[in-house]
Amino acid sequence: MVYIFLRMKIRDRLSLQFTLIFAILLFLVLASIFISDEKSRKIDFYNRLSDRALTVAELFLAEDNLSKEKFAEVQRRYPLYLPQETVHLYNDKYEPVFINQNTNQWSRDIIEKVVAQKTIQYEEGKKQTVGIYYTDNSGNFVVLISAYDQYGYQRQQQLFWSMVFSFVISIIIMFFLGRWFAWTALSPITKAINEVKFIRSSSLDRRLQTKDSKDEINELVMTFNNLLEHLEQSFDAQRAFVTNASHELRTPITSIIGNIEVTLAFERNADEYKQTLKSVLSVTEKLNELINNLFELAQTTIDVKDFEDVRLDELIWQVKDEWMHKVHGSLIELNYNLDSEPKKYTIRGNRYLLFIALGNIISNAIKFSNNKKIECTIESRQNATIMRIKDSGIGIAKEDIKEIFEPFKRGSNAKGYAGFGIGLSLTKKILLLHDATISINSEYKKGTEFIVSFPAASNF
Repeated sequence: MVYIFLRMKIRDRLSLQFTLIFAILLFLVLASIFISDEKSRKIDFYNRLSDRALTVAELFLAEDNLSKEKFAEVQRRYPLYLPQETVHLYNDKYEPVFINQNTNQWSRDIIEKVVAQKTIQYEEGKKQTVGIYYTDNSGNFVVLISAYDQYGYQRQQQLFWSMVFSFVISIIIMFFLGRWFAWTALSPITKAINEVKFIRSSSLDRRLQTKDSKDEINELVMTFNNLLEHLEQSFDAQRAFVTNASHELRTPITSIIGNIEVTLAFERNADEYKQTLKSVLSVTEKLNELINNLFELAQTTIDVKDFEDVRLDELIWQVKDEWMHKVHGSLIELNYNLDSEPKKYTIRGNRYLLFIALGNIISNAIKFSNNKKIECTIESRQNATIMRIKDSGIGIAKEDIKEIFEPFKRGSNAKGYAGFGIGLSLTKKILLLHDATISINSEYKKGTEFIVSFPAASNF
């Protein structure tokens, strides 16, 4: 049953749940009304039995104590029998008097209970019984009367079937109202589903229709539109990446093939073969560098479970030391303005990827400043650790800054320098993976400053 329920459409499930909740509440209300009515019926019939017992006692015992008018009223009321009525009067010796009836005599225990409590009420089967202790100038007597509340039970039976009929009709009506309510509530989702069915990888520019309302469904549609926006950008970036990567890989391979074919076309001397091999080696090294860059770019999807504690002051020192050994004659100056507590500039991250990210920035600074001095400053603030890497190189044109972090995008003035335009895009991806941000201040032909902001350890 649960399996069938879970496989239902949300619309059917909502209508059933709505109907079930309503049925439970309606059942509780009707049951409470019926129980309350049953209690009222019993109390009312006990009162009628008490009045009837008093009428019998007054008729047989109190004629001399009542006025003629009052006694006439008692005589008028006496013939009004109750259904299946049984009445007995008992004297002090617990003997029946006045009414000669040998059937349905009450036990001595019941009579003694009336004497002790002065009045009793109890139910036996569907008959109710009342006993009263009546004191008269001619003696003390016990009056016991029982009867069947025929009209009360008939009224209750009518009430029961009316409630059953009302309950069934109400459930049926509520089920269809629930379906209508569910259809109305979910119609925007159904509309969104129908629109999504026609969205393919070739039509990611399409968007779902939104409304001015701020309900949850509209928020869901807007969230889906944002997802489509990211998917479209991702697909566009992927297409551009594949196109550019294919072009960048084809160029050195074509060069290698061309050099080898030309060399093999005629007999060459040893120096010419050596020169060709050097050319092929140079192109192959660039190809290897490109492949490594592409591999590093793909590696930025590394899982956060591989993160460890990384001290940023130690990391930037290692990067600086690495590139000063790689590029002879480079001058990198480190300036520290850090808090005395190391954990304020210690973050959770992947040391290898962060080393690559900062290394790309410093290697670009060295390359595009022609080995002029590079200033690296690291300072701790209340909510972040800031790194500034500044060079005095060729700078970046304003129109190129907005695209400088895209794969295979290079500044218009960087054509004379080696590179593939992958480094900065790789750097930005790594920093985003670590919740860090990067920005650029650059003046064309005067220098560039990269500003990297890492969130404080307590906020990371």
